[in-house]
Amino acid sequence: MTLHGIDDLLGALRELGGVMQPVRVAEALRGVRIDERTLAPYLTWAPGRYTRNLVARDEAFELIAICWEADARSAIHDHADSDCAFVLQHGAITCENFRIAWPDAPAGRCELKRTTTRTLREGEIDMRSGHLSVHRVGAEGGRAITLHVYAKPIDTCLNFDEDGTTRSVNARYDTVPGSVS
Repeated sequence: MTLHGIDDLLGALRELGGVMQPVRVAEALRGVRIDERTLAPYLTWAPGRYTRNLVARDEAFELIAICWEADARSAIHDHADSDCAFVLQHGAITCENFRIAWPDAPAGRCELKRTTTRTLREGEIDMRSGHLSVHRVGAEGGRAITLHVYAKPIDTCLNFDEDGTTRSVNARYDTVPGSVS
């Protein structure tokens, strides 16, 4: 296994160009292990939840380091008009996938059904594409670190309650470069 610096990953992503194809992003992430000394400025933790730490953002993509406390998990969510790929750097992550149907669109409520669940281990990748790719992600058995690439950056997405109630939420960062202490 070869460790890379976070700047090496950013360079590889920028070489993919302005319109990133999910398969090419996944290829860039495949087997990538980032030396934690270069990742450390982007790692922050908060009790009982996960943190979203911006590494870089431009018009084509954003790279976010997500730090998952033990048993923290995301809301059930889509990826708006963005494609997403992430690689697990540390720990284990469970991905719960959901199928949605909109019987009375656009009424703000959908039919939501869990379809599959899988656990990712260090070095494994998950890929998502847009509104139809709905999932929930959570740490499994301890802390975890994932590196997410969103091609194009996400400003808002839909969150889903278990009963199918939906709401639009604004994306936020817990830290941004230059504000990391």
